[in-house]
Amino acid sequence: MTSECINAYDRQRDVPKEQSVSIMLNGEESELCFINVNNSKAEVDRSNPPDAFVLLYSVIDKASFQKAEDELTKLQDWGLLRTRPSILVGNKVDLVRSRAISPQDGKCLACTFRAKFIEISVGISHNVDELLVGILNQIRLKQFHAVLSDREGSPHWYKSRGVVRASMKARQMFTWLFGKEDSKFKNCENLHVL
Repeated sequence: MTSECINAYDRQRDVPKEQSVSIMLNGEESELCFINVNNSKAEVDRSNPPDAFVLLYSVIDKASFQKAEDELTKLQDWGLLRTRPSILVGNKVDLVRSRAISPQDGKCLACTFRAKFIEISVGISHNVDELLVGILNQIRLKQFHAVLSDREGSPHWYKSRGVVRASMKARQMFTWLFGKEDSKFKNCENLHVL
């Protein structure tokens, strides 16, 4: 069932508007409702946004990766990423020979927008369950953090997207040169922490 749920969002034809899946996490059952949004400008209700944003791209399609970046940019410009978790998902990792987007590029983009990152393959059910549990976990963590922030009154400070992107690219180059992965990149793949 989980594969069907995610697979529906990978295809752009005959996609149902909504689908849901039940998840058990820490002894509490929750229902995740996925709403397929093709045009975020027209369909995302900014006054009552969804609990999380999951942006799916194909690792074999550069255009889908660019569209995911454009959507993240819109969501950040609207201020929706401050209070809602976002997860960048690279699909079709089983098609290794056709890969056009590296995992490092995905991590770099995710870190630029303070999003989480995971690669999956719906075709072979790789990391699909981890993604679903991670989505629910991120929603719960973000809501808990929002309650704490309201109590403490801590202000949010966000760097310029261009500065963050340049910093992530530099970290990516050092990772490539020295072979040791930066902690920021590792953190963006951990769906169990903010």
